Amino acid sequence: MKLKKEDAIRILNAGLATGADFSEIYLQDNKSLSVSRKYKKVYGVSENRTLGAGIRLRKGQKSIYGYTSDISYPSLLSLAKKLSYGFEGERIKEVKDLTEKEHVDLCPRKIPFSDLSLKEKLSYLEKGEKAAYEVSPLIKDVTVSLGHTEAFIEIYNSDGLCCKKHQPVIRLCVIATASDGKDFETGFDAPSKREGLELLQETDFPSVCREQAKTAVELLSAPYGPSGERPVVLGNGWGGVLFHESCGHPLEGVAISHHESPFDGKLGEQIASPVVNAFDDGTIRNAWGSESFDDEGHLPTKNQLIKDGVLVSYRLDRDNGSRLGMAPTGACRRQNYKYAPTTRRTNTYIGNGKSKKEEIIASVKEGIYCKAFSGGQVNPTTDQFLFTSDVAYVIKDGKLDHRIKPVTLTGYGYEILKNITMVGDDLSLAPGRCGAASGSIPVSVGQPTLLISHRLVGGKKGE
Repeated sequence: MKLKKEDAIRILNAGLATGADFSEIYLQDNKSLSVSRKYKKVYGVSENRTLGAGIRLRKGQKSIYGYTSDISYPSLLSLAKKLSYGFEGERIKEVKDLTEKEHVDLCPRKIPFSDLSLKEKLSYLEKGEKAAYEVSPLIKDVTVSLGHTEAFIEIYNSDGLCCKKHQPVIRLCVIATASDGKDFETGFDAPSKREGLELLQETDFPSVCREQAKTAVELLSAPYGPSGERPVVLGNGWGGVLFHESCGHPLEGVAISHHESPFDGKLGEQIASPVVNAFDDGTIRNAWGSESFDDEGHLPTKNQLIKDGVLVSYRLDRDNGSRLGMAPTGACRRQNYKYAPTTRRTNTYIGNGKSKKEEIIASVKEGIYCKAFSGGQVNPTTDQFLFTSDVAYVIKDGKLDHRIKPVTLTGYGYEILKNITMVGDDLSLAPGRCGAASGSIPVSVGQPTLLISHRLVGGKKGE
């Protein structure tokens, strides 16, 4: 897939013909494979290709977007002309030339996806599946899967920019289900990176599967936890889901520029405890949320959002940054060519503090330790959240006492930030997916172990 420079220039100028001040072409060619095992047999094998292009025009604060699966020159030229009818006026800009933008490859792969046959990939999954079943006769079902995608992206815009990138993504997944005849419980994990088949070498998949099978079995006999206001320790890695959802969306440019965030107009203000430092960093090599450049051609940045508790930056794309009079931060993303891009997360995390995990837990006389979260919901306008921690323990007299069934945490993101009193030095990232206006995209969440001085916890069904 390659659009000739002269054709790209003609298409961009066709979009500018009636007065638009910005035009952009986004071409995408994705090749994907997904294989899975379930019920102790091959469950699914699918191979897909996503090929298409989107064209975006902008004038002032007005944007128009259209897409097509026909990436031929006549098709793209026709689409640009049709979109230009959305503006009325004379041409104010013309593209003369395009220059390819240099960038560092943040997603190199050592082992191509083609280096293993389909049979070898299914055999790899089968070893993990077998290990999970061996944990206990209470394991009734194990689903294991492997998915990988190779994306080839080209971006051209009326600023004279040309960007071309190749980015691989690969994801393993295990869901182990246990039952005692009365209840069902599950364990889940999904090691994921932007690299090649080296992820399979880096991951001890049988151990990952055994761990999740043990989790499912333990949850069957685990009691419900206590409810009410109490201290909560969040584990590193997946504990970052809480910050990602409760505070991440309200710090995106789209929420700020439309005055739909509780953090609107608060740059320079103390919004968190002084021990909190938060970042959105798209520059981490091979990380799940990294890209060599974002989906409108900007280089990624390590963008500090909160410094010593003070709000110092937002996450911004071109459109929302212009509304705020601020530069983009390299965090404009989209699922594929069918979506107009907007501000999204990359690798968003709370940075390391000075405390040790052991001393954080030791400081709590009676509380809850939430190691990982399975999901939840947040209202980005009010910042109110409800999350479920599926790996949780009671803390008693400064020690982890016993495992409990999943617990819910409720409250407001801006309250959470102010109630963080200790931050550990064991930062870890975890891979997930985030859905919003521009589709579902790979993102990393993360944090060190940290202490929230008090939070409303629900430990029983219906609470």
